[in-house]
Amino acid sequence: MLATLYFGRNMPDGTEVSDTDWRRFLASVVTPAFPDGFTVSDGIGQWMDQTNHQLVTEQSKILAIVVFNDPRRDGKLANIRQRYDALFRQQSVGLTLAPVCASF
Repeated sequence: MLATLYFGRNMPDGTEVSDTDWRRFLASVVTPAFPDGFTVSDGIGQWMDQTNHQLVTEQSKILAIVVFNDPRRDGKLANIRQRYDALFRQQSVGLTLAPVCASF
């Protein structure tokens, strides 16, 4: 299964999640959950703010994780999303799951 998470970098106070804060988040939250590895890409996201119904465009991080037969996968992914939301005051972290054939 390929799990892809989408993390916006804008915070409600007008600041942005810094590269240093992002690296700390990866080291303290993502790496312990998925120590076998993952890929991070930079992106530009666009979404509809549900509080003011304004279109928002922002820098983002895209995290791709190939997960092999881990029954705790959903809980780990939920924890990553919840922690990011709480730390950086986000409305949500996007998640897609797709079956894939993979080997490393």
